[in-house]
Amino acid sequence: MFDKLLRELKKLERGVLVPIQISVDDNGQLDRQCPSRKCRATFKISLDDWRDKVRDDVVFCPFCRHEAPSTEWNTNSQENYIKRAGMAHLKKIVKKAMVEDARSFNSRQPRGGLISISMQVKPESAVILIPPKAAEEMRQEFICEECGCRYSSLGASFFCPSCGSNNARSTFAAAVEGVRTTIAHLPNIRRTVEEAAGKDAAADTCRQLLENGLVKLVASFQRFAEAMFEVAPKTTSVKVRTNLFQNLAESTVVWKAAIGIGYEDVLDPREMEQLNLFFQQRHKLNHCEGVIDQAYIDKSGDRTYRIGQRLVIQEPAVMRLAELVERLANGLTSHIASLGQP
Repeated sequence: MFDKLLRELKKLERGVLVPIQISVDDNGQLDRQCPSRKCRATFKISLDDWRDKVRDDVVFCPFCRHEAPSTEWNTNSQENYIKRAGMAHLKKIVKKAMVEDARSFNSRQPRGGLISISMQVKPESAVILIPPKAAEEMRQEFICEECGCRYSSLGASFFCPSCGSNNARSTFAAAVEGVRTTIAHLPNIRRTVEEAAGKDAAADTCRQLLENGLVKLVASFQRFAEAMFEVAPKTTSVKVRTNLFQNLAESTVVWKAAIGIGYEDVLDPREMEQLNLFFQQRHKLNHCEGVIDQAYIDKSGDRTYRIGQRLVIQEPAVMRLAELVERLANGLTSHIASLGQP
């Protein structure tokens, strides 16, 4: 049943070469860190000299003269990137083998019987590998509204590391801004990844970032809507099913019954069509790896794809979704405030 997977695992037992390149700065210098626990000083060195002059068997720390092989001088961020790159490569191999095994198993099952058996490999969230140099361009700074704790993260954070508080409006705004920042830096990210790992890796990284941006915007709006609904007037007695706010048609009815307005009172019909399209695309990316089926065509009204094709997410679409969910969130917030709820 798992023939392909077992063959790939046996190959992995013999070892696997993962192509990883570490970025240099604008001056062509490589970040290094002393491996001595007493020192841990960081410094830079020309990549050409590191490759051509520094010996593999021993490198000397310029601060404490600690001696260690050249493989032990990566910085913490470089080590984390290497580990994530290796794990992502292994997961990709295993997942591909499992998908092929599932497809082979399903093709051998008899059709039309009383009992039908099929195998499905559920997709995980995509692992997006960003070299440290490119990742810093996506870093966001935060100040907790409750305790004043200052922290930063790659992309939007939702909970304060100090007090654990979550302000629905500010975290949603940060999520939207984080996606916009990532889109704005895509050319730099593409260039940096291309220098580190090649054109194919750069194209794949940018594709994943765009898809992740669309998924994050929908998820962030969902969390915002859930939090705001809890504090809005006349909603405490309303039972909300799990993931209600992923469904535009259902949740707008609930909002209208509770506070007097729905999504269609904030956005016009054309904008609601676009928003529904993006929400359906998010569903396909999360649950079907972006592969089009008849349900997507029926629910989204999108006739530009055929069944079996895969979604192509482009920058204007993600930016448009950011605009729509931001306007929708602002409209709900303003109306709730007018009802006397801060």
